[in-house]
Amino acid sequence: MKEMTLSKRQKNITLASVLTFAGVLYALISLVNHYLFKTYALDLGLYTHAMYDYTHFRVDDCSIFKAVPQSILSDHFDLYLVILSPLIYVFGSYTLLIVQIAAVLLGGWGVYKLIGLYTEDDWMPILATVVFFFSFGIIHALAYDYHSNVVTAMMLPWLLYFLKKRHFALTSLFVVLFVIGKENMSLWLFFIAIALMWDYRKDKGALWHLLAYAVFSLAYFFIINMIVMPRIGGSGGGFARYAHLGDNYVDIAQRLVMHPWETVQMLFTNTNGISKYDGIKEEFYYCALATGLVLTFMKPNYLLMLVPIIAQKMLSVDTMFWGISFQYSIEFMPVIVIASFLVIIKLKKHVWRIVLASCLLLSTVLTTFYTIGIPKSQVWLDQLCVYQGRHYEQKNFDVHYAYEVIDMIPDDASVCAITPFVPHLAMRDEIQNFANTRNIKTDYVLMTEPYFEYEREGVLVLKNRNEYETVATDGTIYLLRRIVP
Repeated sequence: MKEMTLSKRQKNITLASVLTFAGVLYALISLVNHYLFKTYALDLGLYTHAMYDYTHFRVDDCSIFKAVPQSILSDHFDLYLVILSPLIYVFGSYTLLIVQIAAVLLGGWGVYKLIGLYTEDDWMPILATVVFFFSFGIIHALAYDYHSNVVTAMMLPWLLYFLKKRHFALTSLFVVLFVIGKENMSLWLFFIAIALMWDYRKDKGALWHLLAYAVFSLAYFFIINMIVMPRIGGSGGGFARYAHLGDNYVDIAQRLVMHPWETVQMLFTNTNGISKYDGIKEEFYYCALATGLVLTFMKPNYLLMLVPIIAQKMLSVDTMFWGISFQYSIEFMPVIVIASFLVIIKLKKHVWRIVLASCLLLSTVLTTFYTIGIPKSQVWLDQLCVYQGRHYEQKNFDVHYAYEVIDMIPDDASVCAITPFVPHLAMRDEIQNFANTRNIKTDYVLMTEPYFEYEREGVLVLKNRNEYETVATDGTIYLLRRIVP
């Protein structure tokens, strides 16, 4: 007999309330940021323009941030943008942000459904969902543009759910959707499949499917990263962050295995050498422990799932990867939350389960508040603190005037704009990011006053100012139109 039951109606109302609250919170973070021009050319502008190109049967050339044309698929092999591209004619520049929010909400629902398969305690799935929704990795990912690894990570609960239900056709569908999200997601799936073999060691049918998923994902990883991406323009933007470890992924893996002590040191120490990055890695580990990682140690096969995620995070030469901010912690959240509740529900007494789950929830919420309050990591607090007035302000220019000026630009005109304007102008044939441009020849330039003196590599970007006339300005925002043919 259940020790704590809810009627079907009560469960539906509770779940709907949690989903609604989380959805409103996420909208206040992500959509408000976009409305106030707190989203950027990299990455929302780039990905929105890529979708626009896909709808016109073109592959984006990365001109928003590359001096030499290069297929966007050679930078990140992301097929979600192809699939999602028609949606830009429904939601415009907000498309990917709405998709990202929807994906997180569906991921939380997946956590609810998955935990519900393991317990008759009706409160455990609800508490698991709440912990998941308000973990720091989720909140920070939504505060900074759109990234496909967020959507991919949200598929993990559903993959585990359908595997547990033995719906192997749907599991296989999610496996495919998982690997096409980004070139590194297939390597993560390989570790996930291997880790799950322990849980399904007595189920031959599931074991054979997991073996097939492991082989498929590993093969996909090497084919995409070592054959496809190099042939279409490069080794991928992501690989450059690990090139200091080897010339290819095989060399990197060999070095990490052959020098285990060096590898361990790199996972925990500041390899940059600049003192301001001291403690950044430790801060992440402390926050992860407080959000469920400590309980995950009691479900050790789930720790195996985290191996490639920790490696890609902490071995990167890019220090932004190390900390708690941006989208670089998203993959940890479904793993550690699910593992934590799989541990909690094994407790025999209902009161113990409630106490431990409540403690985890409190710890998670306090940790999230810490990460948007006084963290060591680089965090753009104005984009996160929805409970403060500064989140709803744009301090650099008049938002309403910016929209008026954007409306003055013809849809078929080429535009060069500073980074916060690019996502709002990305649905056109040519859009350039001012900060990454060397030679401005577009029909229009949209910028703020300080950028008249902006230099790139010691050269004034707008050196041909005499070729443009000022169409509109309020003294801060300037819209320039090219007058020289």
